[in-house]
Amino acid sequence: MLLFSLELQLPRDAASVPVARGLLASSLEALGVDDTIQIDIELMLTEACTNVIRHAEAGDAYTVQTMITSTHCVIRVLDAGKGFDAEGAERERATETGPAREHGRGLMIMKSLADDIRFRVLPREGALVSMEKELRFKADALGPKLAGMESATELFDLARAGQTEQLLTHVEAGVPVDLPNDRGDTFLMLAAYHGHADTVRALAARGADPERANERGQRPLAGAVFKQQAGVVRALLDVGADPAAGEPSAVDTARMFGHTEFLDWFGEAP
Repeated sequence: MLLFSLELQLPRDAASVPVARGLLASSLEALGVDDTIQIDIELMLTEACTNVIRHAEAGDAYTVQTMITSTHCVIRVLDAGKGFDAEGAERERATETGPAREHGRGLMIMKSLADDIRFRVLPREGALVSMEKELRFKADALGPKLAGMESATELFDLARAGQTEQLLTHVEAGVPVDLPNDRGDTFLMLAAYHGHADTVRALAARGADPERANERGQRPLAGAVFKQQAGVVRALLDVGADPAAGEPSAVDTARMFGHTEFLDWFGEAP
């Protein structure tokens, strides 16, 4: 259940960082989030905002979106820049000494504190960093009392069972549509793997990412091919899933198991 959401449009100025941090900190405190988790989240946000100020183009504004559910805090920071090479920054920092070693420090902090972190460049919007942190609450905290609904585990069970309407009720109430479980499987991944094409289409229509891989690097389309879920394969293709993406990709999986019908759908030779 969504407990709190906030979207800020901020100027690319160092003074904007404590503003964003202070607003989020007040919300976390009011909901009774554990102090250690709260400090981690504040640092994640601080480093993400600072990175925008250092790397975005001059004069650009940037957007901070935060969502706090009964189980997770999700932070998305979107700027109008072209992004940066996260892996390259890590490699460069590893070989530098002295003051130059500070390059990439913020990235290392974010990666060490977040349970999940992703970098994307959106063609018409800019560079996006998305971070998630699992929450713990203090004894007798307000957050769990406000939840009063299905646990995260029960929500993932709805996706497995193809209970589309019930699941969408929670998504539309604010539960992140790409919320992952402890294995990195999203609602869409679970619905696809268990053969629920209508649930897949409904989640994608509400912004679920059909290319999001789990912790093992598996993508929904490859999983649907493996399970021979033809309706799900067609649904994923219709919402833009790439059969060549991932390792193994959906194309690789179809070839491996001799699913020539899917190869034909992908425009690939058997």
